[in-house]
Amino acid sequence: MDRTAPRILPTFDSPTRPRWLVETAKEAASASFADYSQTGWFDKVAFASDKMLALSAQASSCRPPIFDPKAVRLLDAEPTGGEHSVALAGELLGEMVGRLSVSSEYDELCRSAYPVLWDMALDECANDPDIPEAPDQILYDHSIRLSEACKDGPPWPSGLHYASHAVMEFAHHASAYSSLGLGLAHAAPVPVVWPPPDAPPALASARRTLNEALETAPLSEDQYTAKLHAYLTASDNPNLPDPTVAETDQVAAALRDWNDTVIPAARGLATATYAHAWEWASADQNRWDLGVIVYAHTEAFLSVHHLRQATDAYDLIDAACRSHAWWWCHDRGLDVSSLREVASTW
Repeated sequence: MDRTAPRILPTFDSPTRPRWLVETAKEAASASFADYSQTGWFDKVAFASDKMLALSAQASSCRPPIFDPKAVRLLDAEPTGGEHSVALAGELLGEMVGRLSVSSEYDELCRSAYPVLWDMALDECANDPDIPEAPDQILYDHSIRLSEACKDGPPWPSGLHYASHAVMEFAHHASAYSSLGLGLAHAAPVPVVWPPPDAPPALASARRTLNEALETAPLSEDQYTAKLHAYLTASDNPNLPDPTVAETDQVAAALRDWNDTVIPAARGLATATYAHAWEWASADQNRWDLGVIVYAHTEAFLSVHHLRQATDAYDLIDAACRSHAWWWCHDRGLDVSSLREVASTW
């Protein structure tokens, strides 16, 4: 594979990543996180690995009968042997990482990276006449973790989202104009070499691809967002006339164009950013450290933050972390049993 291109997760329900494999990994991960006796990260991965092996054996025996010609073609196209085993491990690790609860950690990283900007945003919030609630004073106390400040929510402390948004806007622009491509580099969770390495070819290429997709899209980002929101508002508001057939067709065409061009480019940028952040912040690239997972998630979110109104940035970073997990297992040739063994060192 061309290593200068972002290494994207294979498409769901494709021969490389069939539906049964994805659903099996999802069930194994769900069982692991539902069992509260498994408290450690390795314990959860080990539990899910054992569950995955059992479920995948059942799934294999339940696949379509061989006398179905369509089933024969599908089975012939699916990965076999070692490729099949690695696909199981990659899917499971991606599912586990994607399920980590990291929402408060995003905000924590933003506050740690730009503490002065964070407080300035809270002050601005307090002085804005259009915001009825004054910011919660606990958000100014940087000695108290946000997870502790938010433990009784929702509702969350007032001003939290305002401050996070202000920092993310700044960090997004900082990373977009930086050759390094890292907006929160000084808030990395582990000791790393400073400065970060230059942006790899895959990241620079992904940035150009997204910019070109946005420039050549039939609708600009603002136009696309306005058209879609107007359509949804008219559909949901009984006091407004329903969208016409022509308006519906226009929105459908805009969605197709956006999904065919901008979304793949944005997914590529998020994936390249996640990989760059992970490889820089990870002290040991054979580990999946929880702090590095959160850090890479946040950097990937910042890389597509400006698309937040036009698409689901959280879906994009989920695809990014799953892509990295998939190829991480692929590069090491790890099957589920090997993944379980490696995870014992985490």
